[in-house]
Order: sequence, then C-alpha cells, then structure tokens
Amino acid sequence: MNIENVIIKDWRKIDFSFGLIYPNKFSLGISSYSIRLLYFLINSFDNIACELIFIPDDLNLKFPASKDYSSKNNLRSIENKVLPEDFDILGFSLHFENDFKNILWILDKANIPLTSQERQISIFQKKKHFPLIIGGGPVVTSNPLPLFKIFDVLFIGDSEQNLGQLFDVFLNLKKNKIKYEAFFHEAAKIEGILIPKLRNKVNRAVLKNLNNSPNPTLQLMDKTSDKKIFGWNFFIEVNRGCPYQCKFCISSFHNSPFRNRTLENITNIIEEGIKYSNFETISLIGSCVSSHPKFMQICEFIINKGKRLTIPSIRIEHINKEIIQLLEKGNIKTITIAPETGSESLRYALGKKISNEKIISILTQIKESLIKNVKMYFLIGLPNENEADIQDIINLLGQINNLGFDKNSLRVNINPFIPKLNTPYEKEIYFYLEKNINSLRDKYQILEKELNKFSSIKLKFKNYTNIIKNARLQTMISLGNQDISDILFNYYYNGANFVNLQKAEKELNFSIDKYLLKIKNYYSPWIMYLKNKKN
Repeated sequence: MNIENVIIKDWRKIDFSFGLIYPNKFSLGISSYSIRLLYFLINSFDNIACELIFIPDDLNLKFPASKDYSSKNNLRSIENKVLPEDFDILGFSLHFENDFKNILWILDKANIPLTSQERQISIFQKKKHFPLIIGGGPVVTSNPLPLFKIFDVLFIGDSEQNLGQLFDVFLNLKKNKIKYEAFFHEAAKIEGILIPKLRNKVNRAVLKNLNNSPNPTLQLMDKTSDKKIFGWNFFIEVNRGCPYQCKFCISSFHNSPFRNRTLENITNIIEEGIKYSNFETISLIGSCVSSHPKFMQICEFIINKGKRLTIPSIRIEHINKEIIQLLEKGNIKTITIAPETGSESLRYALGKKISNEKIISILTQIKESLIKNVKMYFLIGLPNENEADIQDIINLLGQINNLGFDKNSLRVNINPFIPKLNTPYEKEIYFYLEKNINSLRDKYQILEKELNKFSSIKLKFKNYTNIIKNARLQTMISLGNQDISDILFNYYYNGANFVNLQKAEKELNFSIDKYLLKIKNYYSPWIMYLKNKKN
C-alpha cells in the first residue's frame, strides 16, 4: 500500500482522535471523493487527528466476525496503526446499503458492541468506554431509520458546516464539561444532526454555496496499482445535486438544490493541486458535470494544463460535435451515458426526455470520433415495464451495434431499479415481491442471450441471481424503518447470506413481502417517524 499525502499527527498534541471508516475495501474507499474531502476537512482542525480505516483488500470476510479468524490487527488505521476501539470517534461514510453487514463486521471485529444502547449502558455504568459512533453519506441522508440501533449520531445532508459544531460539543464532553446525556441534547440542536436515542426532528443540512466546500488541494492518492482507475486521479467537485429530477434519483431529491462551484474557484483548486502532487489525470466530480454553465471552459483549462481528463456519465442531450472534440483533446478513451431503457415511453416517464433517434445520432458521432469506447447503463424492473420494453433494450443496442463499433467496445451495465425513500418512485416495489422476483431473472436471461449475439457489446453484469438478491436486500434497507434493523442483525449473526435472510424472516416472524406491500399501499416510514415525534 503506497498512499501519497497522508497526514500523520502527534497524538500527544491533540484533543481527540477520529477514525474515518469507509466500510469496504481500500481500493474502493481511496477512490471516494467523500473520503478525501472528509479526511482533509477533519484534519484541518489542528486539535484533531483523523486517520483512515478500511477493510483490507486481501481479507476474505466471514460473517459474523466471531467466525472470521483473520487477526484483529488487520483492522488498524493506515497512519499510526491504531485499533478502531482506541479512537474517540469512529465516523462511517456510507454510500451503499449493502455495506450494512460490513459496518457490523468492523465493530464486531474491533470488540465494540454493535448497538448504541449497549455501548451507552457500558459508559454510563463506567464499565468500559467506547468510541462515539457516527455516520453520514447518501445512504444516511436517504433513509437513516434502519441505522438507528447502531449509530449514536447521524448526519443528514451536507456536513461541511456542522462538523465543527459537533466537534465543539464533543470537546466539552471530552474535557468533562458536560455529561453524556447533555452531549446528545446539545448535538441535537445542530442543524442536520440526528440523535437516534432522542429521535429528534431534523432538517437536512444544505451547503448553499459550493465554493465554501474546501475541495482538497493536497489529496489522498493511491500509487500501488495501475488497475486502480481513480486512485491516482486528482478530484475536483464541480457541482452537487442534479437539476433534472429523474424520478428514481436520490441526488435530485436528497441532495437538492443543484449547486455549481464557480469557474474561478475550480481553476484555483486545480492550480494549487498541481503544486502539491504529480498526477496525470483530473476527474470531474458531480451528478451532472455537463450541466455546469462553464463545463467547456473547465475542460479546456484542464487540457491546457497538460492533464488528462475524466468525467462521470454525461447527459446524452449535452453531447454534440464540440463536446466530442473537446473530450478527444482531453484524451478521454470512454464516454459513459445512461439511456436507462430502450423504451422511449419508460424513459420519458423517468424524466429523461430523449428519443432513441437522438441516442443513435449521438452514438454515430462518437463512432466517427477518436473515442472508441462507450459505457452504457440500463435499468430493468422499472414501474409499468413489460416484455416489450426488454425487447426495446435489445433493439436499441442492436441498432448501436450496427454502427460498426469495434469488438467489446460497448460496455453495457444492466442493473435492477431500486426504489428509494422520499423519491417519486418510492412505492414502486412490484418486482421485489416474492411472486414477481423471478421475472427479473427471466429478463436478465433474455438480455444475456440476445445481447451476446452482438460483437461490439461486452456485458458487464455477472451472476445476475446474486445481483437480484442484493437488489431486494438493498430495497428493503432503502425503504426500511427502525424494525428492519432487527432483520439485518439476525441476518448478520447467521452468516450474512441470502439463505440467512430468509431464516431471519422466519425467526422474527417478519415478512419482507408484507412490509413492501405496506409501503406500496399506504405506509411511509419517514412520515410515520415525524408523526410520532409530534405526538
């Protein structure tokens, strides 16, 4: 492991320590802009040492941790090799619902009680002190309720403005100026801070001016392997949120409003970053980077600095001849687009008002350019989807294949649609009912069989049986209430595989089907939570 720009502080000169955890492997976590931002932000406080903790890449986890015979010492911070239990605060950055089991594994491996209640009872009774466990990120902002039993503190929304406020209150606790109970009540007064124990009403924290988010100029970078696509890239967040409000997208609804960093701020950050690190590539970060009003100027600035450019997926309707030529100059080898479906009616219903004719026209222009690879994302299991809509995906990709792209140059990802709480499609659970889930498998089988006939297409999905099972688990978590955590704890303790999920349903007399139907018919976990608060 060869990481550049780590920050190592003298623990004798700090007030408290913070273990920043990405609950997955290092190779994924080091490529997360959120981790780089939080690491920089927290370490900007001179009196706090923030160190990184990941699940080691070479660790094949066994669940629960009591059945994992790897050394406890494998789970130490990168900087000073500190065990998780020896930090004052452990902060988890949560991006994927299916990392739930990894959160429990990390705490379990570190001999830290998994529930907030257990830890706090131990502290109140002065038996043993444990770190404060806090969490934030898209999963938490989307739906914090299934996480209530684990976390002491949850961040809802942007954290740039309220991290310092929480640290001030924690420092009072650390210096014995206030008791634990008082700490929680004081923390609950901070905008965007949810204390599960108090079940306080919380407003999502919103950073109104993205220029006030301190995009790191001295960034964590991984130099260990050429296989890491983003680990050695410099990240610049150009915007946050999304202006298009596609009905399935949490960025549009949980991360609004859409905000752009100014061109001047962006160029200043890049200039400073070049001074500190010898990177070759700059990655633009944002849900819709091509919607930045100065998108072309940003790209031109990067190219003129002699740096390679990478961007996430680009809105299809934003692609034109000028954009393609600019991306060619930026040495971009692959363009990523998200048609979502081959059916125009389904696509329009999602909020993406672009025709198949337009998609073919854009792909024709790309085919004639120096950019020879296209990555495409599709969804199946969309509301009101039928067999004809699956055939529409095949037909659209068949037309694109006929444009004459090279073998395997069209990389196609097909994922099941996941309904998210507090989005327009939160009640669209039809395909995750037990009686309907096999239809997703049938769709995958048809797509795999037909799309493999096209020489230019390389399918990026493997083992779609597991993909579907993971999607159902993700749906349950994304729509879950506090009671869902009981199922997830049982699932974890019994081995965290899908057979054990069914076993957990039986042992706890809980039906995922019945819960999802309740969501479909009338129930909203978050509205019920707020209603109970009023009472």
